[in-house]
Order: sequence, then C-alpha cells, then structure tokens
Amino acid sequence: MVDVVIVGGGPTGLTAACLCERLGLEAIVLERRDRPQEAPAAHVVNARTFEIWRQAGMDMERILAAAHPPAEAGWVHFVTRLGGDIVGSLPFERQGDEMYGITPTPLRNLSQHHVVPILADHVRDLRHGHAFVAFEAGDDGVVVDVDGPDGRYRITADWLVAADGAASPVRRSLGIEMDGPRTIQSFLMIHLAGDLRPLTGAAPGVLHFLVDPEPGGVFVSHGADREWVFMHEWEPEHTSIDAYDDDRCRALVLAALAPGAAASVDFEVRDTAVWHMSAQVAREYHRDRVFLTGDAAHRFPPTGGLGLNSGVADAHNLIWKLAAVHAGWAPDTILETYEAERRPVAQFNCDQSLLNALGLAAVPAAFGFEHATQGTTAHIEDVLADPERRAAVQSAIAEQAIHFDLLGLQLGHTYDGPLVVDDGTTRPPLAEPARDYQPSTRPGGRLPHAWLPDGSSTLDLVDRAAPTILVRAGDERPTFAGGPPVVVADVPKAVWSDAFALEPGTALIVRPDQHVAARVRLAEVDETLASLFMPPEPT
Repeated sequence: MVDVVIVGGGPTGLTAACLCERLGLEAIVLERRDRPQEAPAAHVVNARTFEIWRQAGMDMERILAAAHPPAEAGWVHFVTRLGGDIVGSLPFERQGDEMYGITPTPLRNLSQHHVVPILADHVRDLRHGHAFVAFEAGDDGVVVDVDGPDGRYRITADWLVAADGAASPVRRSLGIEMDGPRTIQSFLMIHLAGDLRPLTGAAPGVLHFLVDPEPGGVFVSHGADREWVFMHEWEPEHTSIDAYDDDRCRALVLAALAPGAAASVDFEVRDTAVWHMSAQVAREYHRDRVFLTGDAAHRFPPTGGLGLNSGVADAHNLIWKLAAVHAGWAPDTILETYEAERRPVAQFNCDQSLLNALGLAAVPAAFGFEHATQGTTAHIEDVLADPERRAAVQSAIAEQAIHFDLLGLQLGHTYDGPLVVDDGTTRPPLAEPARDYQPSTRPGGRLPHAWLPDGSSTLDLVDRAAPTILVRAGDERPTFAGGPPVVVADVPKAVWSDAFALEPGTALIVRPDQHVAARVRLAEVDETLASLFMPPEPT
C-alpha cells in the first residue's frame, strides 16, 4: 500500500511526485514510455513554475543552466521565410533583470524534453515502461492494475493522480467529458537537429512565424545552435501522415527558408509527429479518490505557453491538500477545493490561449491572404513595398503583443472559497488581467516576492508542509490553543510596510502553496486557523 499512484511521468506527474516525497507521502509514478520523451514539446517555463520547483527543492542551478538566455530567446519575429526579411518583432515575455523585483525566478525558454530528466532525478520511484491499465476505487483506497515489463500487477493506494496527458486513459475510465473544441487546427511537427543561427543572424528569437502561407508554419528554437522544430500546418482530411517521410519533411523545411538560404545551413530531420490544437477543460477534476491534473484536465492552444505551467500549478495546489488529510490536520472536504480552485484558472488560461491563437489570423488578413495560394512571394513583396499596407501589417503584428506578455496569468491567479478568508477588500483594478500583475497580500493571491537581507525571498519563508504565519518583526507572536501544525516567521519591518503594504499588528496566514489564506489581526490567528483547516469535532 502506498499513499499516491501518479500516472504519467511528464512535468506535472514528476512535480506531483517530488512534492509528495517532500511532504511525507509515498508515491509511485507509472510512465508507459520506456524512457523519457526525446522529442520537443512545451518550451516555455514561467516564473510561477520555477517558484514551485524552487519550493519543492529541485536542483534549480541545474534546471536554470538548461534554459536559454534571454539574449537568445527574448524575441518573436514575423518573417517572410526563415532567413528572409523581418516584417515585425515583439518581445517574448518579460525576461529582463527588472523581473527580479517581482519573482526570484523569471520566465525562461526551457524545453520540456530537457528539463524532464532533471525532474526525474528527484523522484524515488519512477517506473518507466509501466502502463496504467485500469483501477477500482473504494471507500478505503484505489487498486490500480499495471502492465509492466514482467507482466501485470496491482498497486493499492490512498489516491490516484492522473497526469497522463491529453488522451488520459484515467479520465476516459472515469467517463469525464471535456468541454470545448477538440480540434481547431492540426500540425505536423518536424524535429530538426542543426545550427540555424546563420539564418537568424543578428536577430535571434524563440519563435519565427512565417507570414508566407505557402510554406506555412513557425520555427521554434529549442537551442538555436543545435535543435529546432518546424510546426507546419497540416490538413489530415487531404493528406495522410504516412505521406510525410523524411525526404518530404526535409523539402517542407527547405521551402520555408529564404531563397538561397539552404546553402548556409545543414540540418537533419530527427523525428516527426502530428499534433491537434484543442481548447478544452474537463467537466470534473476529481471523482472520489481520483484526481485529474495537467493535460488530463485541460488542453490549451500553445499560444501562451500555459499547458505545462498550468499542470505544475495543479500539482502544487493538490498535493499539499492530500498531505494535510493524510497527516490528519485537515478534513477530507479540503480535497473538494482542488477542482473549485483550479478549474476556473484553467478555463481562463484556455480562453486566453484560444484568443491568442485566433488573433494570429489578423496578420495574414492584413496581407490579404485568405488561404495559401500560388504566387504568395510576389504578393508579399507588393504589400511590403506599399507604405500604407506595410503599416497595416505591422499594426496587426503589434496587436499580438499580449500573446507574448502574460505576466498576469503567470503570477496573478487568485483563489476563493473555504480555504480563503475574504477580508472585505476588492482586487486591485487591472486594465488587462492576462497581462497585468499587481502584487498584493489580499487573501487568495500568491504571496508577493521581496528580497530579504540574507538574499532569500519572502516566498522562502513559506513552509511547504504546514500553514505559515507571517508577522512583522518586533510584533508579538500569536499563541495557539491547538489546531494544525504551523510555522511562524518574522518579516522585516521595511518589507512588511513596503512590499506587503501592511500595518503593525496584522498577520498573514499563508497556505503551503504560497497563496495567502487570510489577512487578520494577531488576536484572530488561532480562531482563523481552526476555521480554515481543522476537522470538525465528532458528534
């Protein structure tokens, strides 16, 4: 018998497993693949995900060393073809040093297939080549059937966590439906090994969108000097995937390069795969002792880089609650808050990602393209030679700015419900919630980051296994008559008044996931803790 079985060894499942181990839960991760995925997938790790991994005790030096520096991956370019004219450019998220005033770990371009092996090194029981088959849930636990290299076997656990991807066999076993469009667009992903820097020259970037619809697609840098992906628009109803052998894929890539550019680079087609863009959220996030996380719970368009990051935040929200129930300092009903808190966040992220994807159509529309046609190169040259029409194209590109500037979605999501005490204040007004972020200690939001005298962050004061009571240094510490385990930490007076904007005599009750649960007077801490976390007395 173990505490948690996690199905899926991607970023979400591995984060969940690492958190389980740090919080005293025994976890087994089942991964059907016999080795980590080697093909590129997600490539944006945002500030909040890094903060979660930091709190979970991951090797942040090694993780950040695998990321691409902002100088290499800080821009998005719209180009005629790769190596051709740059029609317009936009900053790719906020990666500059000024971000260290908001987070200890700013967003970076970090490929999923590069970071997963690092995360895996932190997990004690990761079983590659072991596939989930079925489960039976009862009042006392879950029995999971597994196909392993040596045959079928069973594991009994308290809980089952599904992190098994968009096709999620666990979700299908539960019969949980997805809301939203299943297929918006289909793509052929061509994984390239090669140095394409001669084509980007003095304008490196993470994304290079082709404005010419004839080759149609986008180049994604997973390491400009060695690894790229070409995402090519594909119509499965017209062309079978079997028609795309290595020679045809190579021809597609060559057609997406500027005339004469092929002579300056050498590359090989390493792998191909198909991918269907969806915008869906599961109707339910948990049933009895089974919980959905990551792509098993939501599927977003990639326009925003929110899939991996939302999954990691799912795990962060869920695992401390499982640990609290397991340790006996919170009632089973706390688990109901997982869906109530995380599903609205996923829906908001899904909606914004879809808006971003649909908004990109403004660029070909500004060129006058309705679909791919012959003679597009000459047409593009005519448009760009006309100052008025070129300005219209550049305006359409400028309209995509929010697509690549989603700090509000990274750090600004808030929770409400039974684990948050509303103090009657209103949220700071934001012109654009997806982009704008205003640090606040208002209950429900992430605790604001500020640097402490020892070089640590205020986020580091938060215990990952128990509620943390933050008080102003010099104030009287609260007393406790009983209740859940707590950690009390002092905050320097300057941070308390400036970064937190709080008066003396106030306390913050912060949940293990670094979200503020309550903002109360010191005398109210004990009673508030009991109301938030303690199981009701037996009748």
